[in-house]
Amino acid sequence: MKEKIEKIIHAVLEKVTPSPKEAMEQAQLSGKLISKIKSMEGSHLKAELVGSNSRNTNLAGDHDLDIFVFYPESLPREEFEKEGLAIGRAVFRGHEWEKAYSEHPYIRGRINGFDVEIVPAYLVSSAERIKSAVDRTLFHSEYVKNRIEKGQEQEVRLLKQFMKGVKCYGADLSSNSFPGYVAEILIIKYGTFRAAINAVSKWGREEIIDLEGSWGIHEAKNKFNSHLMVVDPVDRNRNVAAALSQNQYARFIAAARAFLKKPSIEFFFPKPHKAWPAQKLRAFLKKTELVMVMIGYPKGIVEDIMWGQLKRFARKVSTLCHAEGFAVKRTAEWLEHKKHLVILLEVESAKIQKAKIITGPEATDAHNSEQFLKAHKKPLAGPRIENGRWVLEVERKHTDIELLLAELLKKLKTQEREGIAKALRTHTHIMEEKDILALYRKNKEFQQFLTAYLKGEEEFLDY
Repeated sequence: MKEKIEKIIHAVLEKVTPSPKEAMEQAQLSGKLISKIKSMEGSHLKAELVGSNSRNTNLAGDHDLDIFVFYPESLPREEFEKEGLAIGRAVFRGHEWEKAYSEHPYIRGRINGFDVEIVPAYLVSSAERIKSAVDRTLFHSEYVKNRIEKGQEQEVRLLKQFMKGVKCYGADLSSNSFPGYVAEILIIKYGTFRAAINAVSKWGREEIIDLEGSWGIHEAKNKFNSHLMVVDPVDRNRNVAAALSQNQYARFIAAARAFLKKPSIEFFFPKPHKAWPAQKLRAFLKKTELVMVMIGYPKGIVEDIMWGQLKRFARKVSTLCHAEGFAVKRTAEWLEHKKHLVILLEVESAKIQKAKIITGPEATDAHNSEQFLKAHKKPLAGPRIENGRWVLEVERKHTDIELLLAELLKKLKTQEREGIAKALRTHTHIMEEKDILALYRKNKEFQQFLTAYLKGEEEFLDY
């Protein structure tokens, strides 16, 4: 078993380690852009490459360059944003770019095959003095560079690729997964990929990773109250894994156990599952109750931010549907960048009975019984006493989930904020079967998403 794992590790490293040519191209471009920024007029103090590329833990093919432009703490927020955008536009002159929004606006685009972000940040003396969330990033880079030992960069790459292969990796909000910084912290703690996977396979319902010993066990649990508590080494009041969902935490543990039991390179590089043919999808749609809502993608909203808002909105819609009597079994979200947002609701039944049963107070409770009966003077049936309580049946306002959704979407246009509000004003459409099939036939990513959703299984169990 040990030899088999070593062979797998060797094969994976050959694929995930950037080639000298790739590393040189990244270094040359980032150096050129940083020099260009330094030569510009403005209040900025320095520019620096941050993220995994700056600490040599990036995966091969990861062509993302995050360049932060640092400003003095004393610079007013309005000037900070104005100057940051001006420098970003100047960097991308002659190249494709767009204005994006996170906590504050910044410029991102594409230069020589690299996805580049020029992000303004405040240069603060410690992570506890940050004025915007991105100010903390420089401290993360410095911490990892100082703590990671030579050769452990490869261990980080192995762990990242494993997480990626079992679909629980990424700092974006689309999957509530493990960010790369957590992978780095795990290697700093455990030393190697194999040691980390062994440890993870033994994790329980809760786990605390506190490299600096900032909190006692009970203090950390009271402070963070999460399944995985990874105390930020540069900011003791922050859980680096706060966005990690319980499902992704459990998935990582289950995948680690499965890998140790039956090692395979497919944990790192899973074979793409074959999307169902459209005929099979059509037949499956006859057996289940799927309702899909398509919303327009709003301009100028970063995909990561949009994912978070889409997930929150989907939960809200699901809750509202449930409150109206529709049993929602599962929800899912899909996003086609700059084109569509899709919310999927799987329900027990898309149409429900007109009568709704309401259970009231105990019949022996005189005061509340009187109030309850006064409030429901014209029920469809009842009132009657069942199990000692008043029960009656009233008429539902909504019996068709599609009609309910149409009304909800119209109402939520005026209630939602930020990107979702923009999206709802762009366009909304409750998809019929023909619409679902049309999108399925023309979009491979949607095929993969919907097939995986309908199959509903953990792929790593088959490796």
